[in-house]
Amino acid sequence: MQYWIPGTVFATLLLSGCSLWTAPETTKAQAAPTVKELAVPAGLKAPKTPAQYDIPARVAGGARGEAVELRAPMQVLAVATNARVEEDDKEVRVFFERTEFTGDLLPFLTSNINDFFTEQQIELTKTSDNSWQSGWVSEYEETGWWWWKGQSLTQQSRFKVDFEPRPHGRTVGVKVQLTEHKYADSAERITPIAQRREEVHFLNRLIDKVATVELARIQEAKARQPDVLLTRATNDKNEAVLLTSQPLEVAWAQLELLFEHLSLEVTDLNRTDYVYYVTFTKPEAGFWSALWGEEELPVLPIAEGEYQLALSKTDKGTAIKWRDKEGNALDQATIDAIYEVVVAAIRKSKVEL
Repeated sequence: MQYWIPGTVFATLLLSGCSLWTAPETTKAQAAPTVKELAVPAGLKAPKTPAQYDIPARVAGGARGEAVELRAPMQVLAVATNARVEEDDKEVRVFFERTEFTGDLLPFLTSNINDFFTEQQIELTKTSDNSWQSGWVSEYEETGWWWWKGQSLTQQSRFKVDFEPRPHGRTVGVKVQLTEHKYADSAERITPIAQRREEVHFLNRLIDKVATVELARIQEAKARQPDVLLTRATNDKNEAVLLTSQPLEVAWAQLELLFEHLSLEVTDLNRTDYVYYVTFTKPEAGFWSALWGEEELPVLPIAEGEYQLALSKTDKGTAIKWRDKEGNALDQATIDAIYEVVVAAIRKSKVEL
């Protein structure tokens, strides 16, 4: 037995030798098929051939690198909420629209542009009412490593910034043009493709500045608003109601978003008179909420059963009256207790009520 195994292995290797010592594959070059040009008979004209798919002569001739733009085109990024770009615009330009957060648009943009150049420590010269010329904008690349890291100047550019206000004053175009450019290597020259990339990149930096200021104003305005608009009040019949400054249609839609949090189920509604018919069922303790440590919402301080929520328009917004099954208004003490639970639900669900 001890001699049979090596012999078997040797026989196996001989049988499978074709798979162990393979001959190198040979490749045979084949000439690409060519299509002869269409022969047009005498007296006829050759059809027009589209040129958009032709290989540019400089590419066919061996142009490489920056001369052939292989990178994705740089786009003007209108990231501000009041900014937009017009399709097929040949200029490097963005349009800003006036909003409640910008105020007068031209002074708003002028202030932002000046702040941007100040923050970036770039010289800015006003050449006319709506035109500015920048100083040198330098770009660097990191060189070296560890303790020997440094910055090496790669290129410098100067830009012209033009404001183009529309006659109605609600729209202003901002255009950027490269006026001067130089590489660290004085023998290198910028190409038209690279020039547009530099213009777009600089305009995007200006847009980002405007967007940042606009976002700060939006956040500031929201911080001044109360997080809950709902208050307690009495109507002309001296009945206790909940009052919101939201319009009737908004309050009607937003109130429905609270029902699940308040353990209310809509059984019917009267869209004409703005009345919700609901059923209240006390919720059971939530297993998953307790497991994950989530805070439970307080429960409405009312008995289980059927209720009516009637909305009506007032000079201060919308009044919400809670009624029992028979249509009788709930007392002041009950409405006060309901108010606290509803406010907690508003804050958790983040509805506008």
